[in-house]
Amino acid sequence: MHCDICGKNEAVVHYAEVVNGKMKKMNLCEGCAVSKGVGIHSTFSIADLLGGLTEWDKAAEGEDLGACPGCKTTYKDFKKKGRLGCPACYETFKKSLGPLLEAIHKSDHHVGKVPKKLEPTLGCVARLKKLRDDLQAAIAGEDFERAAKLRDEIKKLENKGQ
Repeated sequence: MHCDICGKNEAVVHYAEVVNGKMKKMNLCEGCAVSKGVGIHSTFSIADLLGGLTEWDKAAEGEDLGACPGCKTTYKDFKKKGRLGCPACYETFKKSLGPLLEAIHKSDHHVGKVPKKLEPTLGCVARLKKLRDDLQAAIAGEDFERAAKLRDEIKKLENKGQ
C-alpha cells in the first residue's frame, strides 16, 4: 500500500483523524507522517509495558539477581529489552519470572494446545498422570484412605481406556 500523500513510498503508518465529526483515514509513509506531525518513535520496551500493567517485578525490586552464567544477561537487561539471552536465564531469574508468567498467562507453566480429535485421549492421559502424582503424595503423607480412593479411580480410568 502506497502513501496517500506522496504516492511513492510504502505506507507504514495508518492514521485516522476526526474533523468536523467526519473520520478521515490516511496511510502514510514515514517521511509524510513526520511532516504531518504523526511520529511513531517508541522508546519503551515490552517489559516496560508489562511492568506498567502489572506488579510482576516487585519480587526483584532493589535486589541484585546477578547475571546469567550462560550469556551474562542481567535482570536489568531483561527488563530493558523484554527478552532473555539464553536458556540458562530462565533458571537464573526463576524467582522473578514466576510472578511475571503468572501475571501474563495466569499460569507459570506451558500447557499448549491439543487438537480437538485428541482431547478425550490426551485428557485421560493427563488425568491419569495427575492421579498417579496425587497417589504418590498421599502415600508419602501416609493418607492411606485417600490413596485407596485414588488407586480405585486410576483403575477405573485404565479399564475405561482398554
